[in-house]
Amino acid sequence: QVANILLNGVKYESELNGSGETSEQPLSMKLLCSTVCQMPKALRNLCINHFLGWLSFEGMLLFYTDFMGEVVFQGNPKAPHNSDEYQKYNAGVTMGCWGMCIYAFSAAFYSATLEKLEERFSTRTLYFVAYLAFGLGTGLATLSRNIYVVLSLCATYGILFATLCTLPYSLLCDYYQSREVSPGPGRGEGLLRRPLTLCPPQFVGSQAEGTRRGMGVDISLLSCQYFLAQILVALAMGPLTAAVGSASGAMYFASLVSFLGCLFSSLCVTYESPATEELPPTEEQRPLLPRA
Repeated sequence: QVANILLNGVKYESELNGSGETSEQPLSMKLLCSTVCQMPKALRNLCINHFLGWLSFEGMLLFYTDFMGEVVFQGNPKAPHNSDEYQKYNAGVTMGCWGMCIYAFSAAFYSATLEKLEERFSTRTLYFVAYLAFGLGTGLATLSRNIYVVLSLCATYGILFATLCTLPYSLLCDYYQSREVSPGPGRGEGLLRRPLTLCPPQFVGSQAEGTRRGMGVDISLLSCQYFLAQILVALAMGPLTAAVGSASGAMYFASLVSFLGCLFSSLCVTYESPATEELPPTEEQRPLLPRA
């Protein structure tokens, strides 16, 4: 699925490059920063939602084994190595590694079935369910002390991971191919009378203003949310776990942020763009797919 998205991006870029248009300004850091700051609202909301997803996931992932050792098994990593508390902590960490194996298998299985699920359910529904499942999974795991319940809830972590690795990029590809229009009267001579897929103007930008966009830049903006989330987790999780006194604070944080992302994905993320009936008059718009 991601490969198809990248292939569509290459096709879009080749269509722009093959149009004979030459860039008036060379690529520079100033133009790149301008493209980042002037990103479309739909892309900005998608990046925020993607950031919330990685923020909740990384908060859980980095502290899960510690959570199993300290909270579920009631161990103490600071206890003497020959004490029962330290042995309990080691046993909890070992069990947490098995939980991560369950998460990995669930992510692989859900990734394999996600394309079929997209045919039956909307992207909004799949996005909402992934965030909701992860929020419930981390929240219930924090409240429960049963080992089998905590391990079974690891399957919900794989659902969010597979979703974060596919659906945002699929949505971005939809943004670039969301407007299908047909040539009006007197237009399109010599062309086949079939709908043309045009890139929305807010994702094309203006070459004169130095805001010409490309799918590669937008994919990079979306992908960097993963690293921004890691930075924030590294800065915030240490003081948070110290204030709470155990790794359960990181799990509560992951659950709350996931529920926030669940609401944001339902209320703010754009899933459809309105279609138009006439070809836009501006010359800045280029066809995403070949016309013939």
